[in-house]
Amino acid sequence: MSIFRRSEKPPEPVKVAWAAQQAEAELLADILRQEGIPSLIKRNKGFDVPDFLAAGARDIYVPASAAERAKQILDDLRSDQDRLPGS
Repeated sequence: MSIFRRSEKPPEPVKVAWAAQQAEAELLADILRQEGIPSLIKRNKGFDVPDFLAAGARDIYVPASAAERAKQILDDLRSDQDRLPGS
């Protein structure tokens, strides 16, 4: 076995959220990055058409090791939003 080969495949990124369009996805990804969690935005299946430009659903992925923390941060955001007047 070569010392340059990895014996294990790195864990796949985990989907932690979805957004209705690009701007919302970037906002969520930036919030996670500010908390020290790297994130990746991908077009949702079915919306993977370049003609949609910024329209269409997006999925937000993070490393598997940070998935639980990311989900907690995003859940806290939703809870805070639900407490706003007029929500």
